[in-house]
Amino acid sequence: MKIKLERLFFGTIFLQILATQGVLFFIIFNFFGNWELKKLVHPISFLVVFSVFFLKSAKSVKATFIDLLFFGYLSILFVFMFFNVDNMEGYYLVFREVFLLFILIYIFHQVEISEEKWNQIVQFLFLLLIGNTIFIFLTSYLGPEKFMTWVTGRYVWGIDPEYKIKISNFYKFWRSPALIGDAASVGYFSVFSYIFMDDIQKFRNKKYFALIPLFFSFVRSAYLVFLIYEFLKFFTKKKNLKRLILVLKIGVPVFIGILFLLSNYSILSTTSLLERFELWSIDYELEYNYLFGGAIGNVGGGVRGEGFIATLDSYWLFLFFSSGIIGVFLALTFILEKSRNTNKFLFTLIAFGIAGFFVNLTQSIVFLAMFPLLFISIKKNNGSKRD
Repeated sequence: MKIKLERLFFGTIFLQILATQGVLFFIIFNFFGNWELKKLVHPISFLVVFSVFFLKSAKSVKATFIDLLFFGYLSILFVFMFFNVDNMEGYYLVFREVFLLFILIYIFHQVEISEEKWNQIVQFLFLLLIGNTIFIFLTSYLGPEKFMTWVTGRYVWGIDPEYKIKISNFYKFWRSPALIGDAASVGYFSVFSYIFMDDIQKFRNKKYFALIPLFFSFVRSAYLVFLIYEFLKFFTKKKNLKRLILVLKIGVPVFIGILFLLSNYSILSTTSLLERFELWSIDYELEYNYLFGGAIGNVGGGVRGEGFIATLDSYWLFLFFSSGIIGVFLALTFILEKSRNTNKFLFTLIAFGIAGFFVNLTQSIVFLAMFPLLFISIKKNNGSKRD
């Protein structure tokens, strides 16, 4: 029996999205007595995507000059990685945080699916949003101790060192892991879903549901992505430019007043941001070159557990240390070459690009799984591709 690779690849997208739901897989596999299997879902989803793409496109794979230049440079970095990492887990984490995003963008940029199938994928995102929202409300209803005991069988405040499921708080609000595993990932899953739904007419009303889990994630970098995206989308329309002056006249004083009120409750505290600036200015005694980087494996996941240097809280700083100015330039050139020529796509890139200064994006499985989906070509029912 001949397997239709088009259908198989369509299935891999669902698997890639499902891989973001860490708590869901924990519950399922734990029920059958082997929760550790949840760790394999994302690596397997990537291997399936790569294998199906290779089988489908081995004879027709396309590569531009930028592709060859960029992946050639990444190959050199890959060699350096072996000098800086000394265990298999480190190899995997460095590969995931440095290389995987660009491989997936390259693959999905060459994928074309029908509008009907893409709508099914977005509908699936909507259903997952509902599930995550239910779990967020369950956290508030049960409280963190009962919720975590119900999910994992034990209560560990913060991140569980074994299960990697995180419960925390923001002021007086609980940050729920929902079905994903941590509040930050819930926030980014929500904002990605919102952006995908915003591009489809039939989901224009449903997209607002994504704002519920986004709001209750209490993740300011995810808020930033949403606000920048909506701000650019609204005020780049000619008819709204005049409104900008009015908004600034009224909105700025109101915004300052709100900031003053909320500052009393530390809800919009900039302490963590100022701490990051201070930490970024410290000399970490890293051996790196401004042009070529070379610290790949000595920052990020490769040194997980070593404090701030393991996270950096800045994707661009992480990429700079790992690959240098040349690597950052080639990465930006590669992404721009693969981008769709639309305002919304540009706004999305700008929003995540700015957020990348304050969070290491590729340490999130949600970002790795969903950002590359932006580059898929959607064939409209009339035969044209999406703008």
